[in-house]
Amino acid sequence: PHPTPRLAPVPPPLRRRSGSPRPPAAPSVPRREQLQTPRSELEPDGLWDGVWATAEDAPSPAEGAVRMGGSEIRESVLQGIRLSSARADSLRLTDVEVRGCDLSGMVADGATVTRVRFVGCRLTGMVLSDARLTDVSFEDCHADMINLRMARVHRVRLSSTRCRQADLLEARVADLSTDGADLRGATLHNATFTAADLRGADLEDVRGPSALRGSLISPEQVRGVGLALIAEAGIRVE
Repeated sequence: PHPTPRLAPVPPPLRRRSGSPRPPAAPSVPRREQLQTPRSELEPDGLWDGVWATAEDAPSPAEGAVRMGGSEIRESVLQGIRLSSARADSLRLTDVEVRGCDLSGMVADGATVTRVRFVGCRLTGMVLSDARLTDVSFEDCHADMINLRMARVHRVRLSSTRCRQADLLEARVADLSTDGADLRGATLHNATFTAADLRGADLEDVRGPSALRGSLISPEQVRGVGLALIAEAGIRVE
């Protein structure tokens, strides 16, 4: 009898380096001619589906803060809309492009943001605590003091975006990439970072820098991160 051939051992699966984040998927938005003007106003539990909305389709800021908790927007483009200080708890955005909009001070606790692209937006003080952000990109945005406490952030890119004093307390961050992002003074206490490429970001004076364990930075960032770690450890230099 012929001997039974020996099978070669199966090599273990390759593990992705912790510093190699997956890029966010782009939103799937219909062509311009396929989008329609919204047929309803922004309202609690409302729905915008397949729309191209501009400032004319949203209430004037002079009318006071918009209340749109529980509303959903999908496969749409928002252009130049001003929703500062809006109340939008449990907001759902799916496959949306948000261009040149003012969402500063918007409160969207528990929001679900999936395949969304923010371009040239004002997001200062926006509250996204306990939110889920998946496949999201921020390009040329102002997002100082954005609140992402206890948020789950997956496949997110920050490009030429200011996030000074961002609050990521207890956030769970995976697959984060940065390009010209400003994260000075960000709060990172008890956050976790997995597959985070922070090269090109300004990380000076971050609070809770030990949360960045395993992240990828460049030699130019060593001094800023090192000083933050020294301050966190309570080491005195005299």
